[in-house]
Amino acid sequence: MRTTILRGGSVLTPVGWADGDVLMAAGRVLAVTPLGGADAVRAWAGDAAEWDCRGLLVVPGLVDGHLHVLGGGGASGYGSRIPELPADAVLEAGITTCVAMPGVDTLTRNVESLLAKAAALSSAGVRTHAMLGGFAWPPPVLTGEPRRDLHALPQLVGVKIALGERLATAPDRVELARLLGELTWVAATTGRAALLHVHLGTRPGGTEPLEWALAESGADPARVQLTHANHSRDTLAAATALGLRGCRVDVNPLLHPGRVAGAVGPVAAVRHLLAAGVKAELLTLSSDGNASVPRVRPDGGREAFSHQLGLLTCVRDLVDGGVLGLDDALALVTAHPADALRLPDVGRIAPGAAADVVVTTHEPAVLHVFSGGEPRVVEGRAVAPSPFRDPRWPTHRTDCEDSPR
Repeated sequence: MRTTILRGGSVLTPVGWADGDVLMAAGRVLAVTPLGGADAVRAWAGDAAEWDCRGLLVVPGLVDGHLHVLGGGGASGYGSRIPELPADAVLEAGITTCVAMPGVDTLTRNVESLLAKAAALSSAGVRTHAMLGGFAWPPPVLTGEPRRDLHALPQLVGVKIALGERLATAPDRVELARLLGELTWVAATTGRAALLHVHLGTRPGGTEPLEWALAESGADPARVQLTHANHSRDTLAAATALGLRGCRVDVNPLLHPGRVAGAVGPVAAVRHLLAAGVKAELLTLSSDGNASVPRVRPDGGREAFSHQLGLLTCVRDLVDGGVLGLDDALALVTAHPADALRLPDVGRIAPGAAADVVVTTHEPAVLHVFSGGEPRVVEGRAVAPSPFRDPRWPTHRTDCEDSPR
């Protein structure tokens, strides 16, 4: 059994920061010990691989609950289809767990393709789950109905729908109440998350059917996760109201005024949600990475290709803006999404947890990434570069190209 020791870093544990050593073997965290505490294990293990983490942060691998692994697109013609996401780019951003998200196009980017891509990413070291649904109602399925798919396929963690979105077909309130009831059944019978992941569009009244369905179904509000909460001031207000009722609220760094007119920057959105009284443990950040959200170029033009995976950039901005301390800001991209997805093995550095660990600078910026205890990124570069990486994807870079504030 090969042992890996991360020596001397400042480790983010479930109870706060601790200077010490992290021991990993057989894909798991064995222990977090005080400085020098790994020496006995080093003598026992013999061939342990040691990494000097002095002066660095050792944090859980990031959990990205909304990632377009097949690529966004199709909303501006065939030519707007974005390429599939390479695994090395995900790992270089410090993301070791993600949810493969369906989007606008559910015909040519169907359930089979989504699950195949999820399996490919998992084989490359990114623990990848997936959701049914997208912008089409009823959601495309494999077995005839969502609950059968969710019950039979453990990699499925929920259903995505779009409300208040002009390009989407959505369930009415009766169908939505039924779906919530079925998700409650799936969660009870499987023990998995069975989330209702709700894309919030900007059309007025988009959340009214959901409010009715929650009351009618009696479903646990925490089964609902509202994403794109910062799409506009109206979506933020609606997400805040539902967050106060116990729904989960997801903020996307990709949505900010530099990209989308009327959007609320993620730092301002998180500050607003917390000030309004939404519980911090209900809040998450997800990248919406590889989506077809245009970026405004310096010359005023717009480009559809989006390689934004900068969750750590947003973490830094939350800290710099005085909204959260570093440990609480990191929880938005580690422990909180892991809890929402009912993935107790990830999002934390603790004995028995998956050995998914990121070593960062104090900025923070990714230096090394371990998935299942294996080094996947060293000095910011993937150990196994993807042969299919699109040339527009940046190399040796984990932040986004424009400020997400």
